[in-house]
Amino acid sequence: MIKKLFRQKTMSWVSRYILRIFLHTCIAIVVALIFYIYKGSSFKGADSHVYNLQNEDSELSYSDSGLFNEILKNNLRNVVELSAYQSLFETDGVYDGNKSIDVTAFINRNSILQSDYITAVYPVSNLIKWSQNGFEYEDVNFTSSESNNYLATTTVYTHLLKNNVEGGMNAFLNSQLDNNTVRTNVKEADKDGAGFHTVLVPRYKTIYDENIEDIVSDWDEYNELCANITETASTMAACYDRYAEYSDKYGFYKTNLRYYITRTINARTDVFTNVESLKNGTNGLNLKDVFKSYGRYIYYCPYDIEYSTNTQIDEDTLRQLLGNFQYTYPDQMKFYFAVDVNKTANVDDFKVGKEAFNRYMPYYRQLHMIIAFFVVVYLIVLVHLAIYEGRIEYPDGTVGGIERIDMIPIELVVIFTLAVFGILFGLFQFSINNYSSISGNTLNMSIIAGGLAFCADNALAYALYSIIRRTKAHYLYKTSLLKMMSEAVRGLFDKMTLKQNLFVRTVVPYMISAVLTLYLVLRWSMVGIVIVVVFDVAILIYIVNLNKDKFTILDALQRIGKGEIDVKIDTTKLHSANVYIGEELNNISSSVEEAVNRSMRDEKLKADLITNVSHDIKTPLTSIINYVDLLKRENIDDPKISEYIRVLDNKSQRLRQLTEDLVEASKISSGNITLTFGELNFAEFVNQILGEFYEKFDSVNLYPILKCEKYDVIIQADARQLYRVIENLFNNVCKYALPNTRVYMDLVVVDLENDTHKAVFSVKNISKNELNIKAEELTERFIRGDISRSTEGSGLGLSIAKSLTTAMGGEFEIVLDGDLFKANVSFETCKFSNGNPASERQG
Repeated sequence: MIKKLFRQKTMSWVSRYILRIFLHTCIAIVVALIFYIYKGSSFKGADSHVYNLQNEDSELSYSDSGLFNEILKNNLRNVVELSAYQSLFETDGVYDGNKSIDVTAFINRNSILQSDYITAVYPVSNLIKWSQNGFEYEDVNFTSSESNNYLATTTVYTHLLKNNVEGGMNAFLNSQLDNNTVRTNVKEADKDGAGFHTVLVPRYKTIYDENIEDIVSDWDEYNELCANITETASTMAACYDRYAEYSDKYGFYKTNLRYYITRTINARTDVFTNVESLKNGTNGLNLKDVFKSYGRYIYYCPYDIEYSTNTQIDEDTLRQLLGNFQYTYPDQMKFYFAVDVNKTANVDDFKVGKEAFNRYMPYYRQLHMIIAFFVVVYLIVLVHLAIYEGRIEYPDGTVGGIERIDMIPIELVVIFTLAVFGILFGLFQFSINNYSSISGNTLNMSIIAGGLAFCADNALAYALYSIIRRTKAHYLYKTSLLKMMSEAVRGLFDKMTLKQNLFVRTVVPYMISAVLTLYLVLRWSMVGIVIVVVFDVAILIYIVNLNKDKFTILDALQRIGKGEIDVKIDTTKLHSANVYIGEELNNISSSVEEAVNRSMRDEKLKADLITNVSHDIKTPLTSIINYVDLLKRENIDDPKISEYIRVLDNKSQRLRQLTEDLVEASKISSGNITLTFGELNFAEFVNQILGEFYEKFDSVNLYPILKCEKYDVIIQADARQLYRVIENLFNNVCKYALPNTRVYMDLVVVDLENDTHKAVFSVKNISKNELNIKAEELTERFIRGDISRSTEGSGLGLSIAKSLTTAMGGEFEIVLDGDLFKANVSFETCKFSNGNPASERQG
């Protein structure tokens, strides 16, 4: 009762409208807050690096937070890179375009450099301009003499005076020292340089007023030196762009990060810093105390193995940052880094990070709790509305189920919803891309995101609730484009298969295929041929499937022909018109099965009727027989009465035999008999029964003749039931055979396939009545050889004999030839003897 009331409970359309507005508002608040948190907890730094606020920083100050240290680490990486560029481009803290660059030493700045090597030295400004203007090459076919005249007669080798054996970064640093190189001309072996060679057009000369070909005397050396020059020039140009960018970004008035780096090489100290007051000297200041005064600092001196800091940046991290520029930083260096936490005028990553930190962190927990609350409320209201969809009470008193929107195909509703989502997402992206001109701050952008989410959820609700209503009303598939398309395709399929003539089903598709094939081959050549081949393979697969369907249908027909009545074909695996053939075949199988079941029910009803009637007759019949027996014991002198009693006795005995035969026939037909199989000698078994019937044959003037081909013929059968079969045959002969004639009985063994054998026992006699009946009718119930029914038979003997023989796995056959009656009973043999002569017995 409670479930029934719940099912009948409805919701008013006003309540639904209010709940839907509330539902959309909840999701709008959730999206707005998520966007606010996303925009408030992440920001993009000056170098496009995205920083994210970390939740574990909620209890810390900004300068102690992970965000601050992440910004510091990223800016340290940039400053280390900037100081490396300053070592390349500056002299005494000022850009120096005439600073010399040894191209071979620069290329091998991170590897081992040979003691004597071939190189070219250019001013850094020339290398940058050369890369910016591009490298020009010429292919020249030199003769031997032209090659020798183009290249120098000797190769110029450069040797570093100090620390050259160490190689690596020291080699490049030593190459930048003044008066630290020795150039030596070495005579090389003459080589044949005839042939084509690619020549680099010299835009600039070295500081020694040389071209490339003036330095080398071999084309391999020339090509290697050209490669070093072009690679160095390209690297210098890229480094100069980064140098200009970082120099501006990390100027004293552009950032809150302060750095002071000293490098000492052979008693010469270079200083790299952005602190204006320290560029002209420290004047006895304690730099460590100066940088500590800024707030957060790092001091590192590899030579003295000293590291101190009040940040989360450890020594290993700083070593990794410096390791990318080993050629710039030898061991004799000192690093001072600091962040001026008290100065916030400079708009850099530290200031932007501090503003984001202060804007978001104080409200971190509250915002997430609000989001979780509205998400839970949204889900509760959504489930509540989904339950009551389809049970809305309108002002006119009707309860809604399917609404007008539900008449539109569901696919169109979903597409419309997706289109709305796409438009709203596009508007959202447009708003983000034009953030400054449209919203102005994170709060306004969050409101815009919430409003768009409100509209998107409204569109989603229409599609979702429509699907729910259709599903509850079992109307979802009925209003779908899929159903319409499937029906249209099925209709077209019907027209192209069974419902049209042969011309439409075969010739028209063939002509279309031929025209399409010709067009593809002529229009698209090889591509068209490939498409045609794929199309033909698809047709081949289709034809193979059709033929497989035919074999499936043929197999089903053969099984039905063999007597299987429950044959069914899975029509989902058939194709084209074979589907209809399969469906009709299934209908035929179902009809046959139903007819057979009906026939079996009728037979069972008949058998039950016979059994019940026979049992009902037995009780009064037994009384009649008993009373007739009592009358026979009385001394009755009247001959007429004695005759009446004799007739009553004969008829009652005949009726008792008939009822017993009826009961037995019904048991056999219904399978209610128990068979006990065993091996028995068929020949001896028949001989024994014939001996028992000898007097009966003699009483009707019949002369039985038995011929056994073999003595030992062993079969598997129930002896008791087989006795009844032979007994019924002999009784049938005694009743219907012509007197004073011979009855022939033969037992032969017939060879079968697979080395098996069959024992056939046949009984032949001449009928005393004309046999104007078919042989198969004699084994039916209540059919007798004498149409006048003047004999005392019940018409069940042969029927019972056949049923028992079949139940034991044998075969029973009757053959009529004029008045000749022949009955054959056959069983498969287990074994038989070939050594004894055939026997013959005459009555």
